[in-house]
Amino acid sequence: MLALIPEPRKKITAALLLVTAAMLASCATQKDAPRLVDDPDDHHESTMPWNKQEKWETGGQFEGMTDRR
Repeated sequence: MLALIPEPRKKITAALLLVTAAMLASCATQKDAPRLVDDPDDHHESTMPWNKQEKWETGGQFEGMTDRR
């Protein structure tokens, strides 16, 4: 009769092993995706927005009407 009752220790050990493996796999870092073409003349994009107003556009009589960035 005792042989038919499964031991909880085996299930707990298997569950802990599975959780540990899942945690280790989820914390793995990945390198950047490889590019199809590696362009040596490629310039990295800047953080400055493309539509930033020039200095001559922000001054003058309409200075208070434009949004400031």
